[in-house]
Amino acid sequence: MKILIADDHQLLADALTQLVKENEADAEVLQAGSLDDAMEKMDRDGAVEIVLVDYDLPGMDGVEGLARIRDRHPQVPCAIFSGSQDVRLASSALASGAAGFIPKTMSAPAFFHAIKLMQVGEKFIPAELYENMASRAPSGPQDDETVSSFISQTGLSPREVDVLRALVKGISNRQIGEELGVEEVTVKLHLRRIYKKAGVANRTQAVKLAMANGIG
Repeated sequence: MKILIADDHQLLADALTQLVKENEADAEVLQAGSLDDAMEKMDRDGAVEIVLVDYDLPGMDGVEGLARIRDRHPQVPCAIFSGSQDVRLASSALASGAAGFIPKTMSAPAFFHAIKLMQVGEKFIPAELYENMASRAPSGPQDDETVSSFISQTGLSPREVDVLRALVKGISNRQIGEELGVEEVTVKLHLRRIYKKAGVANRTQAVKLAMANGIG
């Protein structure tokens, strides 16, 4: 097995590397500390079988980075791992083509089991997250009120709300443009306005804020 672990926290990356090697002696583990570094290593070594990418990896910009990896290496399973166990974040990652979603709170045996499943083409999500996803109720009046309040407070236009909803899906700027029938450059302009109005600095923060206010 050849696996790439992309996490800028060296201690965690080393611990995961050691875990993989303890469970599979002939495994080769590559490490990357940023999205650009990860993609460079994948470009250079076409034999990578599976990639684990931290959701907050520098340059990742949420699931936008996942889209970049999949565009260039669609055949390589790429899983998101995160310190968060947010159901919407997991759903967004899977909807964007992630091979799985791995919380950093998982036990070592469960972590390695997940890797082996994804290596053979299976999707992985922890049982408790799957159950939460399955039991999520549709939006109700209280959710609608939360959304309306958020839109009123931020002053987002209807089109900006459409872009924000698409953003939560985890799709790329290009895909958002195709979905809304606008150019990618227009999507980027909308995003800049959304960030400014919502008081956030980047895509990841915008998605988290949108989810917290019922937009998704």
